[in-house]
Amino acid sequence: MSAIVLAAMLFVGSAIVPATAGAPSTSTAPAATDVVTEEAEDVPAAPSDQGAIGVSIIKISHPVAAPGDDVTIRARITNNTDTAVSGTTAQLTVDYLALTSREQIAAWSDAELLDPVYGDPTDESIPRLAPGASTNVSFTYDPGFHALQGFGPRRLAVSVNDATGRVGVARSFLMYDADGAERAPMQLSVLAAVTSPATDPSDPDAAEIELAQQAADGQRLDGVLQVAEDTDLSLAIDPNVMSSASRSEDPALTEWSDRMVAAAEQTATYTLPNHDLDLAALAHAEVYATGRRSFVRAPRIPNWPIPESWNRGLAWPADGVVPDLETLDLAVATGRQNVVVGGGGLAYEGYGTVTGRADVETPSGTAHAAVTDTTLTQAFVSATDLSGVGSEPAGGATDTSVEASTASSATEGAQRLLADTAAIVSQSPVEPPTLSIAAPRTWTPDADAAISILDTLDEAAWVDTTTLDTLFEQDAQNEGRAPLPKHHPAKAEISPSDVAALEHARDAVVTFSSVAGDKRGQIWRPGVVRLIAPLSVAQRQDPGRRSSIVQQVLQTTNELTHESITVVPREDINFITDVGNIPVRVRNGLDLDATVTVVLRPDHPRLTVDARSEATVPAGQEVDVQVPVRAIGSGDVEVTAQILTPTGAKITDDSSFQVRVRAGWEEVGTWIAAGLVALLFLAGIWRTVRRGKSPYRATSKDVEEATGTSGEALESPPTTSASSVAVPAE
Repeated sequence: MSAIVLAAMLFVGSAIVPATAGAPSTSTAPAATDVVTEEAEDVPAAPSDQGAIGVSIIKISHPVAAPGDDVTIRARITNNTDTAVSGTTAQLTVDYLALTSREQIAAWSDAELLDPVYGDPTDESIPRLAPGASTNVSFTYDPGFHALQGFGPRRLAVSVNDATGRVGVARSFLMYDADGAERAPMQLSVLAAVTSPATDPSDPDAAEIELAQQAADGQRLDGVLQVAEDTDLSLAIDPNVMSSASRSEDPALTEWSDRMVAAAEQTATYTLPNHDLDLAALAHAEVYATGRRSFVRAPRIPNWPIPESWNRGLAWPADGVVPDLETLDLAVATGRQNVVVGGGGLAYEGYGTVTGRADVETPSGTAHAAVTDTTLTQAFVSATDLSGVGSEPAGGATDTSVEASTASSATEGAQRLLADTAAIVSQSPVEPPTLSIAAPRTWTPDADAAISILDTLDEAAWVDTTTLDTLFEQDAQNEGRAPLPKHHPAKAEISPSDVAALEHARDAVVTFSSVAGDKRGQIWRPGVVRLIAPLSVAQRQDPGRRSSIVQQVLQTTNELTHESITVVPREDINFITDVGNIPVRVRNGLDLDATVTVVLRPDHPRLTVDARSEATVPAGQEVDVQVPVRAIGSGDVEVTAQILTPTGAKITDDSSFQVRVRAGWEEVGTWIAAGLVALLFLAGIWRTVRRGKSPYRATSKDVEEATGTSGEALESPPTTSASSVAVPAE
């Protein structure tokens, strides 16, 4: 009976004794304190939600403690105020009761500064801390001394107290396995994205530089690569990123690309739509997004071949929001039946935790959803993400500075994940579920922290880290899940009108490109890539900048399709024949030869066009294209010239000029000219006849008198020969 009373007293004491109460240390070893001083100007003072004094648990020597282990707990204490702090005490408390549900674990993790802590306190004084200064405090805890029993996480807290009460606290878990019983492990996968940041399509060189910076040592894409090389991290890759990196002239970027391809071969790798399209925005715009010309089938520049081992059937809507049925329907319609559903979508409404797989029926077919576990995702990302945004919804700012820090330490993240997974397995000991974590696209991993956490999970007897394909192979468990909304556009989405305008411009580029014949790809491929830039998920981060990019790319596209090939303005034309040609001068501003069709449209039937004229205009040159016409009557006619593609699509705006038509004047003019020539000829003859022999003409007699010789002497005597015969002159 006395044993029962004693146990009851211990239980009540652990439940109601606050950590701030003065109590002797029960630690089996003395606490150690290491002072780490940092200048105030180097570490900005910023009181946290857990108090003015920052507390972070940076080491637990035994992530899963067993009987006989002495557990060392080390915490970092930081003065986040603008004044020096002294007279404070660090205190360790560990509850001996095991938590058995995820709700209890979440309640402890989310508790406020002054909420109770549980367990017998162990105190250690803290030296004076200047503003921004830190100190490390160590405790040693013996679970056997405190008679911990069973399996599961215990509430662990390191708090800081002064004369006024608690001024800082860190809450974590001590995992303890007293029996070492064999348990069927749950399977857990982690998915990360390999995507590019939001870029300006007008400056491709800057986009490549930005990509190179993201892949540099310590940056986002480099961190993802390191984690993928050392763990079972699953990858969702935008092929356009690999295409740009593999063909770059930056050796560091190409090396990163080669390593990423090698790492992708060792894990489950999925391709996202080229340029990581925002499928939800396309679905809500109600454009024809599944056709041959759809942005979903947009090209890569250069056209990098996707490895055969990569799975091409994944859709991953924007982070932080619940995708709706329209988005999943478009994913299925475009051949991407496997869909990542995050943001709390398809939440299980029953008790406990079930495998994160669900089938969703859409008009285009069945979507196979991988339902991410929101709690596990938040715990993992907050302990590994250096970007400072954690798993915030898309649309927030991203800071990828290498000086950023995670919201919680790797140790705190690992212990939270161990605690949650232990509770999950305890609730389903026979058939534990298969779950997944989907890190947001902005995830800038602390590679060492992420690898450490995943290794810690893998070493736990009740968790097997695996790849995402393991989850997709599971049977769907749809029963009891919250339905997805039918139509629920996110605030950060691009507007349907902008999507429609971009789609219209895309059709115009593809149509216009036919002028280049076999080289049409040199026009439409870069043109479409330019138009797709505002439609990437990354552009949700800055909707204002995205709107400017939309206007910019639409203007550039209009200049390409309507101003690169033009009709050169000309003066009015006199057309004085029944049948002839009207020359139309066409200027080609492209760097490719262009084949076009010129059409004339008179505003009056007195001038008719016999046929359209097709011509090839060399790159950067002008050519007169002769268009055959026929005059029926006389008068002034306004003629509109149009340039068409070989497929008949209009290229330029109308160019008009006036033609003065004088039908038959050419023939009349010819007869008049011929008559005038004949009259002149006859007049010359008549004049010559009428004036007769001129009195001023010299005769032979005049010559004899002038020279003193006779006419006969002037003539040469004839010469004869034996064979010649004299022929009298006639």
